Amino acid sequence: MTENPTRLDGEVAVVTGGASGVGRGIALELGARGASVVVSDIDDEGGAQTVAAITDAGGTAAYVHADVRNADELRLVVETAQSQFGPVTTAVVSVMAGNGGGRIWEHDLADVRAMFDVFVFGTFSTVHTFGPALIDTARSGRAARLLLVGSEHSLGVPPHVFAASAYTTAKYATLGIADTARRDFEGTGVSVTLLTPSWVRTEKVLDLVRSSPELAQAIEPHAQNTRDVARAAVDGLLRGDYITATNPVMRAFVIEHARDVMTAVQMLPEIAEADYAHDGTGDASRCPVIGHF
Repeated sequence: MTENPTRLDGEVAVVTGGASGVGRGIALELGARGASVVVSDIDDEGGAQTVAAITDAGGTAAYVHADVRNADELRLVVETAQSQFGPVTTAVVSVMAGNGGGRIWEHDLADVRAMFDVFVFGTFSTVHTFGPALIDTARSGRAARLLLVGSEHSLGVPPHVFAASAYTTAKYATLGIADTARRDFEGTGVSVTLLTPSWVRTEKVLDLVRSSPELAQAIEPHAQNTRDVARAAVDGLLRGDYITATNPVMRAFVIEHARDVMTAVQMLPEIAEADYAHDGTGDASRCPVIGHF
């Protein structure tokens, strides 16, 4: 009998932000595919509900209260997973804070600082804490995967969405964390995938839709069901995707953004091959400054 490559039987996953939204959807999908799941969040009631949904469906799960900004609490997530279920094979980093709506000068800077503390520092902190456990798993010969939950905002500034400058900036930073994590995990056996959904019918988005006929008309035609996004996320994770984009609505603006970047870079003069410090091989010895540190 051929092993089903979409199943995760015997694997162990940790999921931050698993009490609601996309984080909950991914936790449920991982549980449905056979993984034992440790759900973490600061919403204890929501986290317990996610665990109950997994176990009621015949899966295995536990909940740990953890703030992504708190390294001690994040370590407890890993320790709980290891002690109750075994080595962590999959880590999902999903964070959410505030709505980030408005143009740059319209934001309250205290709100922006708080949002960045969760989105940027929280994501970095989680990878910092979960990373060594994933490396240990990979060294033992098992699969080890990291999934960062970004957004279409991680790939540019969506023209079809109202101005949300703080949110866009924070989610764009997730791309940077994903790229540096991919570089840092090179050679360890740990894969890194960035999920970039557009509108998802989470509880929060559905509340937004219900609040205004105008918003409903703007959002609903493009929104995707949480379960579909979660399924795409896990499929992409198992394929080892660099980026898992889920919604065709983002295609045009992301391509346009990439084209603008390429146009600017291609205006630079070509230099001799011997002068290239970074040739795409990942050979850090070719960096002209690394030898000075």
